[in-house]
Amino acid sequence: MQLNNIVIPLSRIQGVKAIALGGSQSRGTADTKSDYDIGLYYDTDKLDIVALAQCLKELDDEHKDDLLSLPGQWGPWINGGAWLTVQSTQVDILLRDIKQVEKVVLDCIEGNITIDYQAGHPFGFVNTIYAAETNYCKLLWQDETMALNKLKDLLYSKGQYSPQMSEAVIKKFLWEAWFSISCGRKAAFRGDINYALGSVFKAVCSWVEVVFALNGCYLMNEKGALKGVNNLIRKPIDMEIRVNASYKLLADGNTEKAYQILEELHNEIDTLVTKI
Repeated sequence: MQLNNIVIPLSRIQGVKAIALGGSQSRGTADTKSDYDIGLYYDTDKLDIVALAQCLKELDDEHKDDLLSLPGQWGPWINGGAWLTVQSTQVDILLRDIKQVEKVVLDCIEGNITIDYQAGHPFGFVNTIYAAETNYCKLLWQDETMALNKLKDLLYSKGQYSPQMSEAVIKKFLWEAWFSISCGRKAAFRGDINYALGSVFKAVCSWVEVVFALNGCYLMNEKGALKGVNNLIRKPIDMEIRVNASYKLLADGNTEKAYQILEELHNEIDTLVTKI
């Protein structure tokens, strides 16, 4: 697919500040089934919504009406966008308010970490996702203000992953993991496997946040995150294998063995943190 066929018409819309390739395509992990995530960074005061909706309709193979979900319709973080089919390829257009992204990136750098409910993110939307998107995305176009370049520069203003961000992520999610394991353990021994599995998932995602921060690496979201730990240097041995084993043990009713594995993992990650 020729990305310029998408980028050129979108770049002509009033209020669009930058266009970037995101997702697996930008990180070099895409396969033949992967779609294209296109980030559309805009000035909320100037964006021509009518022109954007018409452009998306023209780009779509079937020229469908009402493709555009307006800013806010997908929640405060996903921010709106559209699902298109362009030249028989799935293309997701994701809207990003450039001023909001700048504020959130600055918050992350300063160690102000948040997580919110968001459909499509079973763990939650951690605000550091904006930092990860900014870091990994590949610039396709930007206007003369160079807004996306400036955002990227913010992340490495001191030439490294922000120590304040790393410390805040570790502190927040190491506690979250411990608390989730504790709550889930009680439920599991009462036979409430549904609650227990949910708590374990919460703990595992929290551990992944911690391990990525320990390695100074940006974490995009939950999808594929546990497997991504395998590529890091500082991590528990066979973390993915052990986590998957604990899920199976819980499902099979072997609660004691499952929590033995989970508590060992937590202690190992806690030890990694104390060695910083």
